[in-house]
Amino acid sequence: MQRAEQQDGGIQRALYQVCGFLLLLAAWQIAGKTGIGGKTLPALTDVFRVYTIGWRRALLLRAAAATVSSAGIGLLLGATLGCLTAFTAQLLPALEPGLDRLAVVVNALPAIALGPVLVITAGREATPALLAAIPVFFLIYVAATSGLRSADRRLGQFFQASGASCGTRFRYLDAISALPALLNGMKLAVTTAMIGAVVGEWFGAPTGLGIVILNTMQNFQIPLMWAAVLVVAGISLTGYALIGWVERIVERRMS
Repeated sequence: MQRAEQQDGGIQRALYQVCGFLLLLAAWQIAGKTGIGGKTLPALTDVFRVYTIGWRRALLLRAAAATVSSAGIGLLLGATLGCLTAFTAQLLPALEPGLDRLAVVVNALPAIALGPVLVITAGREATPALLAAIPVFFLIYVAATSGLRSADRRLGQFFQASGASCGTRFRYLDAISALPALLNGMKLAVTTAMIGAVVGEWFGAPTGLGIVILNTMQNFQIPLMWAAVLVVAGISLTGYALIGWVERIVERRMS
């Protein structure tokens, strides 16, 4: 009975989300057709028409491949560094205050100011991945730290009473307890990695969706610009949904 009610509630929420999304698309189409949004907001049908033009579709696919590659590298790099830093803080509590401050300082660095520095030190091609990695590092560090702290204290006392080493407790208790929070952080990290990669491409990357958005904005190719923006949004939402699906599987197995 309870499971049926949960399924009904899930279906109802999904219907509300779909209806809200369709209303947003309808409002966009009406605003574009009537000119309410001005010349910078074309009708949604004009934006979708871009995808039917062969050379423009090929341009967006090549650009999307470059951006996804940079975002993926940044996501992997940032997540790895964030996890390692959080694990270090858990195993060596004396270092935790300093590592917390380090994470805050890194996250406080504005991408626009940091971009030129990365171009000089790492090169134009590496800048998108590095700018994607920075916010990912902070999100994963916070998520992993929060998850590690959520471990059951009674189980922790059991490990301590049984003479288990810190490494054993970490491997069999802390790391497993942190997994749901870590996956929740990864959902947000996917979207921030895409944003970081796009911004990083503005600093002279040879290709990418960020370059397409910048060039079309300067040349006032508005439908193509919005088409590129929608590709960025679509990739981000797809990544978010995939991580969310994995998160639900993990939660069911851990419950």
